[in-house]
Amino acid sequence: MCGIAGVIFREGYGPVGKVLVAMLSALQHRGFDSAGVAVYNCLGFGDGDTYIVRTLTADVLGALGKVASALGEIGANIRSVEMKPLHGVSFDRFVVKYRGDLRDLIDVINKTGVARVISIGRCVEIFKMTGKVGDLEESFNVSRLEGSHGIGHVRFSTESGVDLFRAHPFQSTINPDVTVVHNGQITNYWKMRAFLERQGVNFITDNDSELIVHYIAWLLEQGFSLEEALKRSVRDLDGPFAYIVATPDAIGIARDRLGLRPLIAAESVDGEVIIAASEEAALHAASKLLGVRFNTRYLRPGQVMVWRVRR
Repeated sequence: MCGIAGVIFREGYGPVGKVLVAMLSALQHRGFDSAGVAVYNCLGFGDGDTYIVRTLTADVLGALGKVASALGEIGANIRSVEMKPLHGVSFDRFVVKYRGDLRDLIDVINKTGVARVISIGRCVEIFKMTGKVGDLEESFNVSRLEGSHGIGHVRFSTESGVDLFRAHPFQSTINPDVTVVHNGQITNYWKMRAFLERQGVNFITDNDSELIVHYIAWLLEQGFSLEEALKRSVRDLDGPFAYIVATPDAIGIARDRLGLRPLIAAESVDGEVIIAASEEAALHAASKLLGVRFNTRYLRPGQVMVWRVRR
């Protein structure tokens, strides 16, 4: 029982954070354990070796220096650092230039013992925490974030534990700019996880939602289009589910073959804004905020849809 939401401004720029906060607030009744958003701002992004790394860092003397030293040891060049002390820890933001394996970058930070990677991406930033949407907004002011598109989630945990790292959105080290939010369960999780681990995929949590993002990212790496990857996921994943996936230039949505979890999409009359959510309440909230009329479409069982940014 979770709430999922997504928005895309097809011309490439809009108040993504503000829309996601409104939509997730309308879905708050779906879960109180955690909340999170992923916001994309990829216009003009041209350096494929530069990453935004967000960490949860111990608020202790020397912690930042220890992380910086570890990054230097693997040849990562820190371009900037922003620190945000909160609730006895620090949510830090590094801009890092790095040409090696991202798994090594993540491992070297996690092994410092004073920091752990929350998210990493070239043109996406993930903000998430335990608690409600209001807690997320108060802590990070996510409504200020603008970009081309984004996805969000409110969680009610049914299986895996409740903490920051099991909160959505999830991303994959195969391609960190692919993110997913999900409502439902993947009942063949262990079978599919074993398959992906044989392909060299590293799992961070035991949350079945993480499986979806790794599988989509892996399919994209094999050369499938986003729409083809979504169709294959619907074919190969079992259980009741609906999810929203985002890449640097697109948003896609998918519903399980039996239609056991709801998913609704809506397109503005002029075709420039698309929103999607697990409940109509979120669509109404976005429509009211933007002052835009939308044409609504309920996804059929097994249906997938994809929209891309025009640029």
